[in-house]
Amino acid sequence: MTSQVIVPHRPGPLVDVPDDNGPDEPRPRLIGTPEMVLTVGGGGLLAAVLLAGLPSWVSVVAVACLALGLALPAHAGLLTLMRRRAERRRRETFGRGTLLVLSDPSVRRLVAAYARLERTADAGMARDAGHLALAEVAGMLGGRAPQALERDFITSRAEAVSALADRLAEGPVMPVELLDADSLARIRALLT
Repeated sequence: MTSQVIVPHRPGPLVDVPDDNGPDEPRPRLIGTPEMVLTVGGGGLLAAVLLAGLPSWVSVVAVACLALGLALPAHAGLLTLMRRRAERRRRETFGRGTLLVLSDPSVRRLVAAYARLERTADAGMARDAGHLALAEVAGMLGGRAPQALERDFITSRAEAVSALADRLAEGPVMPVELLDADSLARIRALLT
C-alpha cells in the first residue's frame, strides 16, 4: 500500500495514488549541441561520400553519426510523452475522490478496518457507513497528516468501523436508515 490513497466519492475500494516522478528528475532537452553536431556532421559526411567519392567505410561512420544524432532526440521525446501520460493519469486519479495521507497509525487503522468491510460479502449499509467515516476523516484532513487534536476523532471512527467489521464477520446486520447522521451514529445504529 502506498503512503497516500484516494477515498472515492462513492463507496468502493480505495485508490492508490500513482508514484510521482516529480520535478527532481531532470527534464531531457529534445535536441542539444551534441545531437546537432552528430546529425549535421553525419549528414555532411554522407553527402561527401556520395558526391566526392570518399571510401565506402566512411559512409558507415556517416550513417552511424546520423542515426545517433536522430535517436537521442527521439528517445528524449518518447520520455517526455511517457512523463506527460503519467502526470495526466495522476491528475485523473486525484479527481476521483479525496486524498488521504496514511502517515498516522490511526488513519492506517481506519483504512485497514474499511478494507475488512470491503472484503465482506453483502456489507451494504455497513460499507456505506464505513465509507462515510473515511470521507469525514479525508475531508477534515484535506490531504495532510492529522494533528494531535484530530487523532481522537479519527481513532473513534477507526474503532467503530473495526467493530462493525467484526460484527459483520458474525453475520449480516439489520438495515437502518438515518438521515443527516454522521458515521458514528450510523455505525452505532447498525451495531444495535
